[in-house]
Amino acid sequence: MKQRLGIIGCGQLSQMLAEAANRQGVQVVFLCLDETPVVAGLGPIYQRDQLDVFLQSADAITVERESIDDDILQRARDEVGLAPGYDALVVLRERDTQKAMLDQLGIPTSPWFRAAGTAELRAGFEGLPPGQGLRCTRTFRGYAGGGPWRVATAGDADVIPEAGYPVIAEAEIDIERELAIIVARDTNGATVTYPMTENIMRNGILIGSLVPAHVAPDMAAEAADHARSLVNAMDYVGVLAIEFFITGGRLIVNEIAPRVHNTGHWTIGAVGADQFTQHVGCVLGAPVRDPIFEGAAAMVNLLDDTLPAHLPDGPVRSLIQTYGKGIRKGRKLGHVTLLAEDPELVREKALEMVSALHGEG
Repeated sequence: MKQRLGIIGCGQLSQMLAEAANRQGVQVVFLCLDETPVVAGLGPIYQRDQLDVFLQSADAITVERESIDDDILQRARDEVGLAPGYDALVVLRERDTQKAMLDQLGIPTSPWFRAAGTAELRAGFEGLPPGQGLRCTRTFRGYAGGGPWRVATAGDADVIPEAGYPVIAEAEIDIERELAIIVARDTNGATVTYPMTENIMRNGILIGSLVPAHVAPDMAAEAADHARSLVNAMDYVGVLAIEFFITGGRLIVNEIAPRVHNTGHWTIGAVGADQFTQHVGCVLGAPVRDPIFEGAAAMVNLLDDTLPAHLPDGPVRSLIQTYGKGIRKGRKLGHVTLLAEDPELVREKALEMVSALHGEG
């Protein structure tokens, strides 16, 4: 197992990755891009103009986000070794190429198409059932002019400015619940999946996760099969998160994150090898470890400057982690993990905390 890890990014995911690495005796260095670093004390921090020194200081490199310039990713791949790999990051960082990969593998998603302009968007309505609208999202990063846009009919297509194209247009669906799964794959191709989470959302923001999810065993097995199929097809190394919708009683993929993810924060303190420990090991060449999990867990995000007035007592154990970030409206500043043997008790206490912090859904 290699002993020097380079992490591109200096946010809270890098913070938690580095804490997991330090616990394993691994030296960590960071490349700070455009974020305010919250990784002080965990290893040397380099700036973009110090890329050469950063690369020379690592035996393996990983990322805390997928939106990183190609030149940096390519140099990390060619000069040191990058995990997840460059090809996987490039495919999975854009929603249209994500969807195309899922289609290729036969993994279900909502109906979608790519539109390069207003005419193509209008034409796309011909393949939709009458009365069904579209949710349109800018395909590439770097556009600050708005979106996503809801386009109810072909006649509404001009709501999207020409500068907003190309877009990925996805058919609107009725969402019954949102779920997620974490999968890890090592350099030898072995994989493990973590128990599914049931996600609690507010205005499109993840504010909580419940484990175990209220999901039928066959649906959980289907999600795990999709996760393994995806990472194996891409020769992926490290941890990956998949978010799902349940619609019409069936499972479809919403989005993929090629990295550690907020839906896996509950694993810290709840399983033997949490998602961060697992990712560090896989990137450095260690075999995947089976997550050892008994009982129940929940994670509740802390936003703005609001903290719980009190924590559950009795059989429920609480762990609080803050990220050292400045306060900004809607910003995730930390999370609380609740642990106990009784799944319904953990669910009850987590939902009470969600309501107290974030209001009723």
